[in-house]
Amino acid sequence: MRKWQGGGRRWRPLSIGLGALVIAMLLAPSLPRAQPRCVFLECGPANAPNPNPPVAPAAPHIAARLAPALGSIARPRATGEVCQAASGLEYCASSVLAPQYGNTYGPVNLADADLKTAWVKGKSGHGEGEGVVVDLKGAREVVAVQVMNGYHKNEDLFRKNSRVREAEIRFSDGTAETARLVDAPGVQTIDVAARKAEWVRFTIRSVYPGTKYADTAVTELRIVTRE
Repeated sequence: MRKWQGGGRRWRPLSIGLGALVIAMLLAPSLPRAQPRCVFLECGPANAPNPNPPVAPAAPHIAARLAPALGSIARPRATGEVCQAASGLEYCASSVLAPQYGNTYGPVNLADADLKTAWVKGKSGHGEGEGVVVDLKGAREVVAVQVMNGYHKNEDLFRKNSRVREAEIRFSDGTAETARLVDAPGVQTIDVAARKAEWVRFTIRSVYPGTKYADTAVTELRIVTRE
């Protein structure tokens, strides 16, 4: 588990850090910073840069904050949900795409620091209403959510599969925030109003449609807490 200094406060992601390819992005401060020209697995010193690189802001736009509710709410559960342990937490997806071509798409992929894997929803359509609950195994002060939107295995799959456009982030205290993600690779940090939570639910509300597949993918999803 890594710790870093941010604005005089110590924050930590509640999972093992990403691999060497992306750890620098996760540890970056929240000040605006240019994204790398290419963050996919096929990119490297020998590769030509992407001729039209998408640029993602450090913090996606927070669209709305909902009124708080009193007390702590039991973790939401979906019929047929898939739960997997990851880095001492539990990730529960409302649905999961069936394995194919030797690949699996469970929620454990959201915390495995591997750009070759992703959580992909399993129900038909683009996935509006589908989501993942992260059980924090106790009350923690949540200050941000980090997302690698879409399928980062390569640029071709990133474009062919759908990506999350708008997401609702709901907390165990009954509060929620709606964030609009950019349609670009790399880590996006959603800063939220600090609050104690026992679980956080990330729900897809709208998507950027893929050029070939309706499947919506998320490569990594991390909950950031303050000590």
